[in-house]
Amino acid sequence: MWGEADGLAGVGQGGAVGDLVDRPAGIEGIVAKAAHGTYAPGERAWIKVKQRETVEVIVGAVIGHIEHPAALVAGLYVDGELTIVGRTGQLTDRHARALATHLTPAAPGHPWPDRMLANRFSPGRDRVTLTKVQPTLVVEVAADSARQGNGWRHGLRYLRVRTDLALEDLPGS
Repeated sequence: MWGEADGLAGVGQGGAVGDLVDRPAGIEGIVAKAAHGTYAPGERAWIKVKQRETVEVIVGAVIGHIEHPAALVAGLYVDGELTIVGRTGQLTDRHARALATHLTPAAPGHPWPDRMLANRFSPGRDRVTLTKVQPTLVVEVAADSARQGNGWRHGLRYLRVRTDLALEDLPGS
């Protein structure tokens, strides 16, 4: 399929293309095609190689029920205030069940709104209800390098709970 003859040796293996994407040059990723390839409308003959990073965030709310969350709403402390920085995609049933054991309902005075935009492309009317949780759980997520304001432009991918980290271990805390 793809290989050295196509000019894409090492894609995703730390080779020439992988090294380019790993450079902190402010790019979101690259699009690669075979050396002899041309653009063909409607065909998926090119490869998108995204720049991704793993980062630890605080779970400040969930979408869905606390006993079986559908997605996590992630936060970080910015200028001393817990700020929403993104949300995960849909959690698997296994992840939702495991995360539920770590979540506690929020105490009064939680700083986040009760509702947020359903997605970043929403015209402003589509909102989802947040189930606020005590912001004490640290999780590791994978995120595209693209940022918008204090958060990530694209959805986060939940990786794991970080019980080995305390809030104080995160930047800005």
